[in-house]
Amino acid sequence: MLRKTSVTFVCSMLALTVASCGPSKNEPTQRELATREWNSARANVLGSLATDQYKSGNLDKARETLREALKLMPESAPLHILSAKVAIESGQVELAEQELKLARERAPNDAEAYYLSGVVYQRWQKPQTAYEFYKQASARSPAELPYLLAQAEMLMAMDRMPEAMELLQAKVTYFEHSGAIRDAVGQMMMQAGRPKDASAMFREASILSENDLAVRERLALALYASKEYHESAEVLTRLVLEPTYAKRADLFAILGDCQLQEGHTREARVTFETATQLDPYSVNAWQSLGRAAMESGDLKRAEISLNHAVALDRNRAETHLLMGYLRVRQAHYKDALASFQKASTLEPGDTVTLCMIGYALEKLGRSGEALTFYSRALKIKPGDEMASHLMAGVDLHDHKE
Repeated sequence: MLRKTSVTFVCSMLALTVASCGPSKNEPTQRELATREWNSARANVLGSLATDQYKSGNLDKARETLREALKLMPESAPLHILSAKVAIESGQVELAEQELKLARERAPNDAEAYYLSGVVYQRWQKPQTAYEFYKQASARSPAELPYLLAQAEMLMAMDRMPEAMELLQAKVTYFEHSGAIRDAVGQMMMQAGRPKDASAMFREASILSENDLAVRERLALALYASKEYHESAEVLTRLVLEPTYAKRADLFAILGDCQLQEGHTREARVTFETATQLDPYSVNAWQSLGRAAMESGDLKRAEISLNHAVALDRNRAETHLLMGYLRVRQAHYKDALASFQKASTLEPGDTVTLCMIGYALEKLGRSGEALTFYSRALKIKPGDEMASHLMAGVDLHDHKE
C-alpha cells in the first residue's frame, strides 16, 4: 500500500514538473516568436525601401511603404522618425509632431526625434519651444554640430545674440576641425560690430573649409570693415577669379576701394571700370570710378562718371560732395558751392559738407559767411579737425587784413 502511494506521488510530481516547463500564458510561443522575428525583418526591409524613396523625393511611395512597415512593427522609433521626416517634407507638420511624440515615447534618448520636433516648432514660429527641443537634442548627442547650431539660431531669433555667441564660442575648441561653427561665430561678431574679431574667426573657418567660397567672401568683407585693406584685396582678387563670383559688381567695387586705400590708383580705376561694366546701374560703382579718376588726375573721366551717378540717383549726398570736390579741382568755385549746398540739403548734419561750403565761400571771397559754416560744423562736432583748421586759416587771413 505504501509503495503504491509513493509511486502515485512521484508520478504526480513529474506531471507538475513537465507542466511547469511548458509555455506560460504570459510568454510568447515559438510560433509567436517566429512571427515577431519575421515581422521585424520585413519591417526593416520596408524601412530601407522607404528611406530610399524618401531620399529620391518619392514622398507618396515612401508614405505607403511606411504605413505597411508600421503595421508590422508599430513600436519602432526609427520608423516613426522616418515617417515624421516624410510628413515634414510634405508640409504635414502636425502629423510629423504626432509621429515624433510616439518616437520619443518609444526611444526617449533618440536625439533626432527632439531635433526634428525643434524643426516643427520652428516652422510654427515658436522659437522658445523649438529652442528647448534643440537643446534637448544637443544634450543627448553633443557631438552633432547641427543640433548646436540650431539651438544658437533660435537664440538669435529671440534677440538673444550674446547668449548664442557665448554658446557657440564655448564649443569652438570642442569642434576643433569645424569651419561651420567658426563661420557662425564670425557672422555673429559682424552683427555685433566686431569686424576685427570676426575676420580672425573667418580666417580659421576658411582654412578648415577651404572650398567654401561664401566663407572667403565673408572673410574679405570683415577684413574690409576692419580696414585691413591689403589682406582684403588679396582675398577678393582670388575670389573674383572664381566663375560664380566673376560677375559680382559689388565685390569689384570693394576690391577697387581697397586698392584705392592702398594708394594703387591705376589698379583701382581698372577695377571700378569692371564694376560699372558688370552693373551699369550701380551708383556706388560710378561714384567710386569718379573718385579714382579724380585722384589719378583725369578730371574729364571723373566728371563723366559722376554725371552717370547723378543721373542714376540725384538724391545721393556723397555724389554731390564728390562733384563739389571735382569743381574745386577745376577751380569752378561757384559750381562747387552749388554741389556742396545740394549735398548739405540731403545730409544736413554732415560736418565735412559744411566745411566744404565754407571753403567754397572763402574761395569766392566771402570769408564772413565761411566762418558761419565752420562754426556750425564745430557746434555739431566740437574739436572737428577740418573745421578747426579752416577756421584758423580764416582768422589769420582776417588778422592780416
